[in-house]
Amino acid sequence: MSTVTDRQGPVRFCRRDLEAAGLASRPLLIHTVPMKSRLLIPRLRSRQRTLLHMYRTVADFTYDLEIWMEAGGPLRYVSPSCLRVTGYPAGEALRDADFFARIIDADDFVKWRQAMDTGHAQDIPAMDFRICRRDGTRIWLSQETTRVFDPRGRFQGWRLSLRDVTERVQTRICLDQARQNLAERVRERTAELELSRERYRALSGYLQDRIEKERAHISREIHDILGQDLTAMNMGLHRLERSFHDPDDGRLAQLAELRALVAGTLETVRRISRELRPPMLDELGFVEAVAWQIRTFAQASGLRVDQQLGHLPDLPGDLATAMYRVLQECLTNAARHSGCSRLHVSVQAGDGEFVMRVADNGRGITSDQAESSGSLGLLGMRERVRLAGGSLAIARLPKGGTEILVRVPLTGESGSCDCS
Repeated sequence: MSTVTDRQGPVRFCRRDLEAAGLASRPLLIHTVPMKSRLLIPRLRSRQRTLLHMYRTVADFTYDLEIWMEAGGPLRYVSPSCLRVTGYPAGEALRDADFFARIIDADDFVKWRQAMDTGHAQDIPAMDFRICRRDGTRIWLSQETTRVFDPRGRFQGWRLSLRDVTERVQTRICLDQARQNLAERVRERTAELELSRERYRALSGYLQDRIEKERAHISREIHDILGQDLTAMNMGLHRLERSFHDPDDGRLAQLAELRALVAGTLETVRRISRELRPPMLDELGFVEAVAWQIRTFAQASGLRVDQQLGHLPDLPGDLATAMYRVLQECLTNAARHSGCSRLHVSVQAGDGEFVMRVADNGRGITSDQAESSGSLGLLGMRERVRLAGGSLAIARLPKGGTEILVRVPLTGESGSCDCS
């Protein structure tokens, strides 16, 4: 029996009673027992048993596998759920110093061991790994790791919470495989579409080239055959007219009508021939052909066209033809759809780039119209420019009207239109 005096007066306690209660080594729980409170010891014992029972109930009946591992590696506690999760009883796991090495898949154990070796200094992130159960089946476990410290902050070990996530991992693996399969199919389809697009572009270029060649051929045929025949017919009518000596002969009026008809037809033939393939495009070059096209368009449409034609280097024939056709389509669209009264055409070259700009003061194109796939004219323009390696932009001007801007590089292979 001992006596200690504190602020409340003398306190007597029995060391044997404390030891019997299992409290002698727990100074934080009880330091002194007043003599009058010796009857509290049975109640404290009961309370301790209750708390221990509650703790064991929580620990032993947890669904996940709960393990307390000391810093040196030995297992201090394994919950009974070890049997359900791994197939091994908790007691057997406690006695096996290499329990984790025995159950964790060899490929995953290296990763697990490395994480645990560094876990005393830093938090260990959640990780999934495979284990082999006692019956030989393989499952996936997810481990959540919490570092354990004593009241003085000294590292004591880890609390491991392990859950069977086999179904989740298998689902994830199936989803990953499905995503990989889908990605592979997308890549295959993309490659097929890209190949199809390249073939389409090659075919489009080939058709554009064939169309231009056919235009040139028809233009020559019309000019050389129909033009010559109509000229000969006109000359024959003129000779026939001169063979009549009587100026009052009524047949002279008929001959004059025929000659006028032939002359008009001859002019129409020449116009069609020029529209099919302007001879000045081959004879005088791109700038002169553009100037002629602008004059012809202005006369036919009655619209005012301001032009700014800079000095251009010699353009390759296929590129000159493509840009000429784009200009034709720009002017035609402006006359048909814009409701404009004035246009501005600028053709320049500089810094290795061909630049053509056509702007009008009409109602202005909408974004839907500019991106519409139903306009064959716009599609044809875009395709010609793309085949030339350039870009075409269509925009609505802030003050109204539409601007079409074409840029084509003049250096390297992209300076020519690949229409073969």
